[in-house]
Amino acid sequence: MMMKNCMDIDECERDPLLCRGGTCLNTEGSYECDCPPGHQLIAEASACEDVNECQLSDNLCRNGQCVNMVGTYQCSCDTGYQVTPDRQGCVDIDECTIMNGGCDTHCTNSEGSYECSCSEGYALMPDLRTCADIDECEDTPDICDGGQCTNIPGEYRCLCYDGFMASMDMRTCIDVNECDLNPNICLHGDCENTKGSFICHCQLGYFVKKGSTGCTDIDECEVGAHNCDMHASCVNVPGSFKCRCRDGWEGDGIKCVDVDECVTEEHNCNPNAECMNTPGSYRCACKEGFNGDGFSCSDMDECADNVNLCENGQCLNAPGGYRCECEMGFTPTEDSKACQGKCVNRFRLIFE
Repeated sequence: MMMKNCMDIDECERDPLLCRGGTCLNTEGSYECDCPPGHQLIAEASACEDVNECQLSDNLCRNGQCVNMVGTYQCSCDTGYQVTPDRQGCVDIDECTIMNGGCDTHCTNSEGSYECSCSEGYALMPDLRTCADIDECEDTPDICDGGQCTNIPGEYRCLCYDGFMASMDMRTCIDVNECDLNPNICLHGDCENTKGSFICHCQLGYFVKKGSTGCTDIDECEVGAHNCDMHASCVNVPGSFKCRCRDGWEGDGIKCVDVDECVTEEHNCNPNAECMNTPGSYRCACKEGFNGDGFSCSDMDECADNVNLCENGQCLNAPGGYRCECEMGFTPTEDSKACQGKCVNRFRLIFE
């Protein structure tokens, strides 16, 4: 029997269209297609076609869009991200490393973005890049409650009024408690602290004098706020007053009664004078036969003053008066102030 010799057919050489898009590899009795990366055999296994990786997986190109390419894919990254060197991933762009992100002051990077911020006392402008000074004095008029606000770049200062003190940072005004600071500030009264000042609640007999601090004594005598008798003197004392009866009057000062110096013999009348009491005092009048102001009385020489005294006799001066020494044939009257004839005495005897 006669044997036939069989030879392998090289399909790759015979049909150049085999394994289109790949490499045809002849095998004994057949052939194989070797597809490049990113390609796959079609169903008939005679050609290579591109694999759309973007459709195969949703996890590709996170933070970007997957773009299919022949044999591979690339990522088109979202704003704020940049493509990796292999162009198959997206990583965050740190905008703050590039001219501080265009921020005036502070730049803070975030995933896919960044944010500008300002130092304390400054505000971010509508362009979200620029910082401008905040005028705290204008924005908050009462920010220095108890003082005057002065704006300075980035902050402010308080110049505090009397009765307030500035805090360490000079941003607030703190009320000064004058009552604690000076316990004697309301001497003769009780101190009450108020915002920026204080009030003295004075004891009876004291008042707050305008233009002065503390409690001032009320001069009840000067203002007429007393009940002293009209014949008494008012004497002011701290917080009150006293009444003292004037000379010639006695009592507690609230009621004064006249002192009768003539009865109590508290007078300086001359022994030859009469004492006459008067309201609050007394007066002196020399007795008959004496001359003077009552405090000093001298005997009156009636004989010298009136030569007609003691007719028919001789006038003899005596303390406080005079007497007659009669001539022969005349006798003195009962008061010895005149001389009368003896016959008159006889006649008087007859009829008596």
